[in-house]
Amino acid sequence: VETVGDCYVAAVGLPELVDKHAVVACKFARDCLKKMKEVTLQLEVTLGPDTGDLDLRTGIHSGQVTAGVLRGERSRFQLFGDTMNTAARMEQSGKRNRIQLSQVTADRLKEAGLAQWLMPRGSKVPVKGKGDMQTYWLRQSKTQKFKGSDVKSDMTTLAESVETEASDTMEELELGFGVDTDRAMNKIERLVEWNVEVLASLLQQIIASRGGIVNEIAALCRAEKNIGSHGGTVLDEFTPIIPLK
Repeated sequence: VETVGDCYVAAVGLPELVDKHAVVACKFARDCLKKMKEVTLQLEVTLGPDTGDLDLRTGIHSGQVTAGVLRGERSRFQLFGDTMNTAARMEQSGKRNRIQLSQVTADRLKEAGLAQWLMPRGSKVPVKGKGDMQTYWLRQSKTQKFKGSDVKSDMTTLAESVETEASDTMEELELGFGVDTDRAMNKIERLVEWNVEVLASLLQQIIASRGGIVNEIAALCRAEKNIGSHGGTVLDEFTPIIPLK
């Protein structure tokens, strides 16, 4: 529908109604999260390994909205109403790489026979303008079923009350998100590979700037001996290609 800052707003059932809009929205959110991980890893080649650290946070709510086109210099189609506000709160109170659902959306999934997609948060979430709300995490795995015995109370309490990497990892495993340990372990290796690629590209540009003398050992030796003979330094050959300031 629109973008608000770094947020992407999407809606199901507009302008035509969709019976299982909550199911469609959850599938779309899952696909976005999966694609986000793929794209950030691909962008590491050009933007650097830290690009892979970018994460996505998603919130979903169901309800009625008012839609219309705002007039003005930057007219655009926009959604209004309490449903939009609650959806925004679901996103804001969520966590990285998680999909948080409101009670209303969770009820829609239960009605569709998909209660196994849900994992209730251990405690109610304080939501601005709404008070404390019971919310749910959407499981990343479409086939994994939720069993009450699978989630220990002390683990849930720890995950909800203490924001630590250890608790997040345990909760992600319970959600079926599949924590990518290889991705974290190989970050340094990817950083090294990226820097090697950058350096190799710059060296290729330096070689190309020398013309055909790179294939003639004698000519190359003479060129190297002449470096500095005109008051310059060996770095003068590199500065047009590699800024050294």
